Amino acid sequence: RLPPHRINEDGALAEWAWPGLADSYDHRHLSHLYGVWPLDEITPYDTPELAAAAHRALELRGAENDSAHGHLHHALIAARLRDADRVAHALGQVLDGDFFHASLMSAHYPKRDVYNADAAHTLPAVLIEMLVQSTPDRLVLLPALPAAYPSGALRGVRTRFGAEIDLTWTRDRATAVIRPGRTHRVELRTSSGAESLHLVAGEDHVLTLRAW
Repeated sequence: RLPPHRINEDGALAEWAWPGLADSYDHRHLSHLYGVWPLDEITPYDTPELAAAAHRALELRGAENDSAHGHLHHALIAARLRDADRVAHALGQVLDGDFFHASLMSAHYPKRDVYNADAAHTLPAVLIEMLVQSTPDRLVLLPALPAAYPSGALRGVRTRFGAEIDLTWTRDRATAVIRPGRTHRVELRTSSGAESLHLVAGEDHVLTLRAW
């Protein structure tokens, strides 16, 4: 009995489904974008109109009090919407904002104000989401890789369809080694488009693709 998503007069996915309730754009919480991340209900591939409205909502959203979880939640949603520049900006706010103690535990606010684990726990998830995304039937490689990271490697990430992936990239190309634990067919999404990928349990599958 949940009401449908509502798009407001700004073309953004509305924060409240109830008519007459206005959005509060300068706020750190993005609960109305739960359908993008983590739910995968709204995606650029399956629901492009809702994804565009969600992206507009993200564009209009402020940072309010510069909390780490606000910036990184923003980054997670931006990664699902394939917005690498917005991911980079959100990461920069946290990495340049003196959020981390010498122990690598994080703070809630800049300049290590209020001891809090949000950033310490979320930062690895942001890095994974900008490089590898998956559902039980889809694999998205390098959906939101910021230009600020021209080379790198991610090893041992697990997918939601039962495979392990090692990913390396440079300015010229990227290589993904997929190690499936079960035989399965998934949709592969890259910057070049979509294709069907047949994975066989126990057989490494090596992909070479453009990184940008």
